Amino acid sequence: MELESLLGLIGLARRAGKLAVGEALTAELVAAGRARAIFLAGDAGEATCRKVLRHDARVPVFRLPCGKAELGRAVGFPDCAVCAMQDIGMAQAAAKKFAGSSEENRAAAARVFEKKTRIDRRKGVKKDKRSRGSSNAF
Repeated sequence: MELESLLGLIGLARRAGKLAVGEALTAELVAAGRARAIFLAGDAGEATCRKVLRHDARVPVFRLPCGKAELGRAVGFPDCAVCAMQDIGMAQAAAKKFAGSSEENRAAAARVFEKKTRIDRRKGVKKDKRSRGSSNAF
């Protein structure tokens, strides 16, 4: 099932140190400009949802069809209502797995793909400048 593979990817991001778990750490990651995708449990409280959706202007928010207990198991905590991924490659893989679940998540996935494209384009420009500079040096 796609939810199990998505939760596995979120758990992998946690083990890699590329995931912020909880409201406070998610807010810090967004404020620092390093959050690439936010995942919100389906049974998250109303106050948590409002706090997280404030970040939606800057970072795409995916609403998961699982509860806090399931998301918590994936990240190694008893309960987890919200987490934020900071690696764009992992965020894109998660967006691919989850894009078809709802219209809201499809729009969030499109924003992640767009961000990944812009990041790749910038990296390509930097590599070109370095390669041109090194060939002229010899």
